[in-house]
Amino acid sequence: MGRARPIPMMHLAYIDVRPFLYLGGLALVLLLGLLFSAVVMKGARKGRVAVAATAVWTVLFTLFLTAYGPFVGQEAVIEHRLTWTVEPEDPGGVAVVELSFIDHPGHHLWEQSEELLAHLEALGEPTVLGRFRVTRDYGRVRAYDLIEVAGLRGWASKGAAGGTRGQPASSPWD
Repeated sequence: MGRARPIPMMHLAYIDVRPFLYLGGLALVLLLGLLFSAVVMKGARKGRVAVAATAVWTVLFTLFLTAYGPFVGQEAVIEHRLTWTVEPEDPGGVAVVELSFIDHPGHHLWEQSEELLAHLEALGEPTVLGRFRVTRDYGRVRAYDLIEVAGLRGWASKGAAGGTRGQPASSPWD
C-alpha cells in the first residue's frame, strides 16, 4: 500500500472562486427570502419571493464581484512632471532613461529606449511632461502605462520598469 501524494497547494491559486460565491450566496439569499416570506409575509407567494431574491442577488453580484461592474476598469489619463537622466549603458546595450517624478520624490520609471533618449536629448529640457493611462478597480490602481513623454507618443522600447527608492511620502497614483 503506497503513500497518498499530497495535493500541491499552488494549484489552488488558479481557481476562480466567483462561481462558488455566486451559488453559495444565491442559496443563502433564497433561504433568507423564503424565511422572510414565511415569517413576515405569512406565506406570501414563494415563487415571486424566490424570483425577486434571485434577481436582486444576480444584479448585486454582477455590479460588485465581476469584471462587468461600473467600478472595474475605470481609466483616466493623468499628467506628471518628470526629470530625466541616462543611466550608463553596457557595451552594445540599449540606453536606459530614468524618469523621476518631481512632485513625488522617490518614485522612478526606467525605459530602455534609444528613440526616447534621442527625443529627450533633442529637446534639451531637464523637466518634461509625462502622460499616463491609469486603470483602477474599485478605486485601487491595477495598472499604469506611460503613453506620452514630452510630446512623443509610441517609442520602441526593449523594456520598462517602475519602482521606488527609500520610503516615498506620497504616490503619483493617489
